[in-house]
Amino acid sequence: MRRALGVFVGALAVLLVGLSQPAAAAPGDWVKRLAIDYTVTADGVLQVKETIDYHFGDDDRHGIYRDLIVREPYVDDREFDQQYDVSNITVSSTAPSAFTTSTTKSRNGRERVLRIKIGSSDETVSGRDATYVITYDVRGALRHFDDRSELYWDATGGDWDASLQQVDVGVTVPGGVQRVRCLTGPRGSTQVCATAQVVGGRGVFAESGVGRGEQMTVVAAIPAGAVSNDRPILVDPPGFLARNGLNLPGVLVAGLITALAIVARKLYQRFGGRDLRFAGPPGTMPPEGAAVAKDTLTAEQLPVAFAPPRIPVAEGGLLIDSRADATEIAATLIDLAVRGVLRIDNTGKYRKAVLVDPDLATTAHERRLLKGLFPSLKVGKEAKLERRAPGDNSLSTAASGTLDALRKQVEERGWYTRMPAPASSGDGALVFWLFAGFFGLIGAIILIVVAIKSGLPAWVGTALAVAVPTIAVVTLFSTWIGTHRRGQRSAAGRAVTDQLVGFRTYLTTAEADQLKFEDGEDIFSKYLPWAIVFGIADRWQQLCKQLVAAGRLTPEPAWYVGPAYYDSGFTASQLASNVTSTFSEPPSPSTSGGDGGGSSSGFSSSSSSGGGGGGGGGGSW
Repeated sequence: MRRALGVFVGALAVLLVGLSQPAAAAPGDWVKRLAIDYTVTADGVLQVKETIDYHFGDDDRHGIYRDLIVREPYVDDREFDQQYDVSNITVSSTAPSAFTTSTTKSRNGRERVLRIKIGSSDETVSGRDATYVITYDVRGALRHFDDRSELYWDATGGDWDASLQQVDVGVTVPGGVQRVRCLTGPRGSTQVCATAQVVGGRGVFAESGVGRGEQMTVVAAIPAGAVSNDRPILVDPPGFLARNGLNLPGVLVAGLITALAIVARKLYQRFGGRDLRFAGPPGTMPPEGAAVAKDTLTAEQLPVAFAPPRIPVAEGGLLIDSRADATEIAATLIDLAVRGVLRIDNTGKYRKAVLVDPDLATTAHERRLLKGLFPSLKVGKEAKLERRAPGDNSLSTAASGTLDALRKQVEERGWYTRMPAPASSGDGALVFWLFAGFFGLIGAIILIVVAIKSGLPAWVGTALAVAVPTIAVVTLFSTWIGTHRRGQRSAAGRAVTDQLVGFRTYLTTAEADQLKFEDGEDIFSKYLPWAIVFGIADRWQQLCKQLVAAGRLTPEPAWYVGPAYYDSGFTASQLASNVTSTFSEPPSPSTSGGDGGGSSSGFSSSSSSGGGGGGGGGGSW
């Protein structure tokens, strides 16, 4: 129901949240000269002084506004937002210089613009020309690379309502600017500026005729170690409620409205779409011809198992939750390491997988994974466990092929009478029915509200009769679709799954002194792949660390090379996350491609006008 409620509330937000429109400058506005002085301090603060010689298109203007981008999606990892902390704003002017600030949000709150609005609504600017000087400080404007720090900054921004006749930019940094670059034109342009040079250790940039919709982006390299705090400020994107302008009471009302749908879904989950089960003890394979019925047992009713079934760990992962995704990839890679197919090397800057004996990989999905990591399958070959460069889809393609082979294996075993939908497939049908029900429900609510205010005419009952069945029918269809996407296990598949659930219970609840294993047996490595698919890798590592401290377990797994495993801070879940990232889609070439430590560089071949931090625009009001 969480997905259904998310779509419902998200659509409701569209109806409740309005978008404010910025003020428009007069048609004849233009900026004679925009001079910007940037000074980078030793602690990474960007001190800005902007001098704006503004020409107004008519006589009734009150002043100008300057927009500064203070938050936007992080270009190198869209899972985060990058924040620019603007402070210490001052304004002086030959016209009224009082100012106010406000922040507007767009793109679901992930992009935010700070507007500095200068002037007074009670008076207009005398004459057609005025000079404004704006100063402010910015934290989070710099980028870090191994051999330098870097200011890659959209100096003017591309959202001016006035054309810029002349733009001059100077950049002063500790230790002197090493090299410069300047780009101009519409966003994405690679046209270089008229002037971009280093003069006396200072970056000097200039361009004339920057039209509306165009901008100027400057890049300045700073000596390595000359400044501190030179990394982007990354923050989590706004939460769902904040993005959609909602609050808890509103959500509670939405929850009340959908209560009937929740009940309907629960009933269907209880009685519909159940797995099949042999009549007999859970987890056993009775003789052929045994009776089969719908499964009615809960996980608590299944017996504990002290060992997993003799199946590949990835197949167990698909059975346990009806999903095949990056978790199965990570578990398979660690399983291959434990079995001696490869080893994990953590001795250098990057974690690596080193091929040892490819012939020990026995299943189709394991061989497909190895072929992706080591195309030549040559013993001794190394593969970095890190996300590939933009445009290199080799590992994400290998992951997709591995999961396809895994699904085929499980299907051939007959463990599902109806296979689960692939994890990457869309929820188009489900979303369609949810939206259909939502708009039907909104229409019914509007009719009811109007009816109440109008004195409750007879058609109120009809509106209610439409609203309630709409919820029930849409819930039925969406739940039916969701249940079918999870597939249905056969009686044989259910029996194996019972064994998996029993073993998961054992690993989840057992204490260190309750684990059963033979002397000299590396139980940590043996069951680590299973702990990964069960989502308890860190618990398993901590449990086995106690056995190492007691002298009952070898301190170093044979498949791992590097700092002391249990004391290095290198957790099992970190390894799983590392592997997951390795096989994920690489960043888009259009938004990444930096040549340093985690930030796109303004000196890379893919950099362009508008590709840096900052930005914004301006105009008059």
